[in-house]
Amino acid sequence: MTEMWHHDEPKDGILRVTIDRQNKPVNALSRSILQELRELVQMIHGNSAIRGVLFQSGKAGTFIAGADITEFEDLTGEAAAKEAAQFGQSVFRELEELSKPTVALISGACLGGGLEFSLACDYRIADTAPKTKLGLPEVQLGLIPGWGGTVRLPKLVGLIEALPLILTGKQLNGLRARSKGVVHDAVPTEALDSVGEKILKAHFEHGSAKRLFRKSKKPGWRKAIENSGLVKKYALNKAEQQVRKETHGHYPAPLAIVDTLRKGLSLSTKQKYDLEASTIAKLGGNAVTKECIRLFFLSEEAKKIPPEVGADFDSKEIRQAAVLGAGAMGAGIALLFAKKGVDVRLKDIKPEFVANGVKTVRKLLDKDTKRKKLTKIEARDAEDRISPTVDYRGLKHADVVVEAVLEVMDIKQQVFRELAEATNPQTVLATNTSSLLVSEVAEGIPYPERIVGLHFFNPPHRMPLVEIIRTKHTSPDALAKAFAAVTRLGKTPVIVGDCAGFLVNRLLGPYMNEAGFLLAEVSDPLELEKAAVDFGMPMGPLALSDLVGLEVAAHVAENLHEAYGNRMKPAPLWGLLKKLREKEGIKPKLFDESGKQLQPAVMKSVLEMRRDAGTMGARSISQEEIVDRLVFPIVNEAAMCLQEGIVRRSEDVDLAMVFGTGFAPFRGGPMQYALSVGLDRIVSKMEAMSSKHPHLAPSEALKRFAAQGNFQVNSVQQAAS
Repeated sequence: MTEMWHHDEPKDGILRVTIDRQNKPVNALSRSILQELRELVQMIHGNSAIRGVLFQSGKAGTFIAGADITEFEDLTGEAAAKEAAQFGQSVFRELEELSKPTVALISGACLGGGLEFSLACDYRIADTAPKTKLGLPEVQLGLIPGWGGTVRLPKLVGLIEALPLILTGKQLNGLRARSKGVVHDAVPTEALDSVGEKILKAHFEHGSAKRLFRKSKKPGWRKAIENSGLVKKYALNKAEQQVRKETHGHYPAPLAIVDTLRKGLSLSTKQKYDLEASTIAKLGGNAVTKECIRLFFLSEEAKKIPPEVGADFDSKEIRQAAVLGAGAMGAGIALLFAKKGVDVRLKDIKPEFVANGVKTVRKLLDKDTKRKKLTKIEARDAEDRISPTVDYRGLKHADVVVEAVLEVMDIKQQVFRELAEATNPQTVLATNTSSLLVSEVAEGIPYPERIVGLHFFNPPHRMPLVEIIRTKHTSPDALAKAFAAVTRLGKTPVIVGDCAGFLVNRLLGPYMNEAGFLLAEVSDPLELEKAAVDFGMPMGPLALSDLVGLEVAAHVAENLHEAYGNRMKPAPLWGLLKKLREKEGIKPKLFDESGKQLQPAVMKSVLEMRRDAGTMGARSISQEEIVDRLVFPIVNEAAMCLQEGIVRRSEDVDLAMVFGTGFAPFRGGPMQYALSVGLDRIVSKMEAMSSKHPHLAPSEALKRFAAQGNFQVNSVQQAAS
């Protein structure tokens, strides 16, 4: 019995193969599945009754999601990794060389090995459904496509079009895949089978079905230029420069992609396949690749509700929602629900506020349609699911309500009192607060067991993480429904306890605050930025402060200081910037418009800060010391969060910080990085730093974890109690 490739007898010469991996939620390609495909291809080759083949998925939302990467753990050594790549290549080459036409009817995720399978078919037709995505995301795992993707995609669409797709792992919907030439056409889902049959019949009659498809609009002269060897070399050189600029050499896979494509320019097809397999083998054992794969597994695991919650809820049952507050955040959250097929009420207190929220929604939808992420019909349907309102009518049937109003406790509590009356007792009431305690928001509200925090990061349509905050009153059912709502939106949820800053802001606060202290000591402020970026952060802490907003950063610093005492004492910088605003009436940014130096008024404030601290003779600080002072406080605070039960395990810290702040993914997150440095060494360094900077003293929690040499939570929690 076949595990994934199912078919009956051919009809009118057409064999319909249903791709449906048994007892698995998605279709993925393992070694045994590839062997089955090889046997299927051999059967098709030897059966004269079969004139053509249609491949179509039997799983909604998935065509073939890629390789089964759980098998990567078994590939120890370069030889095993290379052989695995060569095996997949050989199966797809047999499919490609089949003398009978094959058509991939793509609906749902067609990624990695799934797209490589499709590229080996003669024709590819995608549907226009929102869940249909085509791409080669291997680079995000620290790898390159290994089953012919670096050979077939450039041959199909040209190196200029293929290069950014392979380098970034960018995913295309059906329409964009058609415009790029990755698929022959994009049609409604219900038309897939009939279009596939039409293609095969045309091929039977004419030897080709190309006449059925619209011709490329690209002028012939442009194609000729793009196929020029000089142009290809130039494009590869520019791509390499961009990769080095963006990755600072931390990620070997993008450079390996450029190198593989460059060398392939002068190689035969067979040699290109060999080169691809050899590159996969070298990358497979790389430390960066292992961390990228680890984070992938963590993100996949995060989609399943932890058993400790004690309840579950089907995300498909989230049908109605409401968002209170039509600002940029509220409008963005409402649109997230609407795009996932959930009817949502968008409420604010004044008609003009609601109108602005609808305007924000339309702007975001216009961007999506211009970029072909949505069709105009899909955008219209999403907008139609949003019902703007200034009252609470229609909320009785809401599954979840998200509050996104001003960060003022009195206002939030008033809103929640009104929500308690306007909704049913099973409706989950969620606050999107980033700075207030959820338990205080819920104080005195009827049915506090249904209140949670859903902390979206800004902008909500782009940031992948959502913190789900549980209070001591939150029921398992409410937590499970909130979890289901987040996964329904396609976000990565992390459940955390209720405390000032929750998890991400509580850990990020000391990082940004320490940059303020360092600014009083370092001779060149840009040394801070360079050290952080070279470490692997997406931007330096000073640029991050500008992005967040200095007033917001200062407010967060004050809140954390109030909650956690002297270890979170705000750096003098925040106070000086406040005085600067009061004195000159401006909202300063740290950097000028060039982004290369501090504004004169800010630099003047920094000099005042140095004078007051007696550090006028600013010194040159090594990158290692800067990184230690920026990163170790994150680890220190995370250790306390683990001990306090704010988060259940160190892996959740890593996932939250990578997805919420961009913390150096190739290092695996702050906890994984701490283990690589050595917890004893971190404690020792922090003790040494605390002689001059008392707020950098290691916590008792970190010392306990260091004593046992890992972040095993239970033993440290028992010791603390």
